[in-house]
Amino acid sequence: MKKSIKTLAVMALLLPFVSFADGTVTNVTWKNNLKLGATYKSGNTSQTLFSGDLKGDRYAPKSDWINLLHGEYGKTEGDQTEGQVRAQSDYRYKFGTENFFGGAFAELNHDSIKDIQFRAKAGPNVGYYFINREDMKLDLSFGVNGVYEKVGGDENTYGEFRLAGNYLWDFTKTASYYLSAEYTAQMDELGDNTGLLVTGVKSKISEKLAMYIELRDEYDNTVEGDVESNDVTITAGLGYDF
Repeated sequence: MKKSIKTLAVMALLLPFVSFADGTVTNVTWKNNLKLGATYKSGNTSQTLFSGDLKGDRYAPKSDWINLLHGEYGKTEGDQTEGQVRAQSDYRYKFGTENFFGGAFAELNHDSIKDIQFRAKAGPNVGYYFINREDMKLDLSFGVNGVYEKVGGDENTYGEFRLAGNYLWDFTKTASYYLSAEYTAQMDELGDNTGLLVTGVKSKISEKLAMYIELRDEYDNTVEGDVESNDVTITAGLGYDF
């Protein structure tokens, strides 16, 4: 199982380069963004911490490639009390009317508060763009993943279902609203599930620089001990488009 998950992860990471190899692709749009902010978090902790996101998206007529790296680091009274890194990569190949897509999803996650030393997942997915314009996008996808994790010193492997949706709206030339949500459930125990919701508003203050405020809600009912299942994060900060 571990070898299969590693193979799926490698395939998910390499699949986008298959489309990149075609030098005839035109109308390709890259959207890259770096966000840094100060955060107040309630749930397992009530403290100020630092967070950052590095996002790189590639949109083309026949394929999209969406990538995100999220990190959090915080201290309370001189001691580290927060530490999380989550990396996601989602490759989508469009077919039919080009609203349908199929592809591969991969994720790596570490969370020191929830004692997740390492969680890797990868697998295929299918989805549909209900709206796919330059100023507005709305999609929904469903997939299955193989998961390998080390939590609290114990290693586990299992399969999971994943349902995800994304919405982006540039409601003016300088301001936009975004929402992404996902839900996963283990195949052999549907009651073991996780959820992630990220929503926010971004407003440009120059061609490259923007201010943003964001709400992040993470849920994981598989955690044990005194750790709470739900964490809510409110972030305000600056973003840089490049």
